[in-house]
Amino acid sequence: MTVDQIHAPEACRVPPARARLVDLLLTHEFSVAFWLLTILVVTPVFLVGVPPLADYVNHLARMRVIAVQGVDPSLTAFYKIDWQLIPNLAMDLIVPVLDRILDIYRAGQIFTALTVLSMVTGPMAVHKALFGRINAFPLVAFVVVYNGIFLFGMMNYLLGVGLAMWGLAAWIALKERPVILRMIVSAVFCFLLYVCHLYAVGLYGLAIGSYELWAWSRRRFALDRALMVDLVALIVPVLPLVPLLMGSSTWGLVTEYAWAPQSKMEGLELIFRTYVDTHDLALMGLGAVALGWALHRGILSVHGAIWPLAFFGFAVFLAMPYTLFGSEMADQRMPVALLLMLIGFVHLDPDDKWSKAGFLVLVVGFAAMRVGDVAVHWLKIDAIYTDMRASFASMPRGSKILVSVADDPKGAQAEQDAISHAPCLAMIERSALVSTAFTVKGKQIMTVRKAFRAQVDTEDGVPPAISQLVATSYVFDDDEPREHFWDKWTEEDDYVYVLYTEKEADNPDPSNLDLAYDGKGFQLYKVKKNADAEGR
Repeated sequence: MTVDQIHAPEACRVPPARARLVDLLLTHEFSVAFWLLTILVVTPVFLVGVPPLADYVNHLARMRVIAVQGVDPSLTAFYKIDWQLIPNLAMDLIVPVLDRILDIYRAGQIFTALTVLSMVTGPMAVHKALFGRINAFPLVAFVVVYNGIFLFGMMNYLLGVGLAMWGLAAWIALKERPVILRMIVSAVFCFLLYVCHLYAVGLYGLAIGSYELWAWSRRRFALDRALMVDLVALIVPVLPLVPLLMGSSTWGLVTEYAWAPQSKMEGLELIFRTYVDTHDLALMGLGAVALGWALHRGILSVHGAIWPLAFFGFAVFLAMPYTLFGSEMADQRMPVALLLMLIGFVHLDPDDKWSKAGFLVLVVGFAAMRVGDVAVHWLKIDAIYTDMRASFASMPRGSKILVSVADDPKGAQAEQDAISHAPCLAMIERSALVSTAFTVKGKQIMTVRKAFRAQVDTEDGVPPAISQLVATSYVFDDDEPREHFWDKWTEEDDYVYVLYTEKEADNPDPSNLDLAYDGKGFQLYKVKKNADAEGR
């Protein structure tokens, strides 16, 4: 025993084994935190059978159609796959291939996990390129990776956000390398981002443009040869995308844009929104306190390029319409993507290793609170998904399904969004035609064949309320021109789902509907094909 150990207070004596463990953790604290956080954020994806990410379920059904096109007679009769290079293809290219090895649900989970990992590693890649080494601050991305945009299930876009950050990191890392190499790498990223989502290309262009503006300011805005080289390297890799876009069916949606008065505030809220406002606000408040403490201690610094990116990013957010190229929430997607990218520009400069360890403990704790809250709600929603899949049991293959919603929807809005496309699982499990399947030309490569096109939603509209169906069944005349895709539902459809209901809800139209399944949050009705004409 040493003299120091003899005179050390009893409370301060640390057993040698424990001391070695503490020293090991403090030496490799970043790696420990990274792997803990990685396991944490991917766990909910595999905790449930189907991640309840709203649009994701609809996209997953399309993946199944692509995988079995020409093999499944019912799905082939209902749907057509028109392969073309539209800027929304990432999931379509990856998941059907995985489906050949795994089942479609597991393939979707792997794609979702890859999307999550791209979003949390992107800020680290940017940070490494800017500062030359990995720092603890980019781990903050793990806290916000579960956000409102992710819960809407915008998978291709979010994968594109992750890849855009990796593309920015590559651009910065190659700054001093031959310009031709930087152009080739940028061209590859531009094409990959185009395949993911058109908005991801714009995000990438905004990021590298902002970085180059900062670099130009460092040269006092000199009109020199270096500026010309940078402009060429910036613009040329994007040029091949112009004919690709103009030659695709997506270009036909160029005139479909609109502004929404409240969309900007809602877009900012989506950064932190999950399922419970009080939980989200509490986490936001705690995060603000932690950030304020770090700023007060002076242990945070930022790279200079953060300012043009933040300024122009916010300006684009304010100028962008709510609907662009026919896709809604165009502007609301921006804040989450911009925040994730800006995280990579912040550097943590702790006074000592204990401050750094304390920061990492806070990040892991905040992420655990966030992910734990999401996991609890996913397990609750998974019970509805399990019930939905059980409702398919007696449904013949090749059935035609109309989806409607209750006149007085029950349940929280976030939970309603989570199950809004759950009936599309019938496409996977019963090879069904579902009225809400995404089949808009220019947005997806899947369309409905002509024989069934009139009886499904081909405009990404809102499902009809059940009262609208009931009214139509009594007043629609076959000689009148068709106004809605559901006008002839009593003749054309085999089943009707009513979403956002309570158990044992009343049958809304007993003369035309027989209850087939009473589920959690929904009812499935079988359409009576022999309904008395006078009764209707």
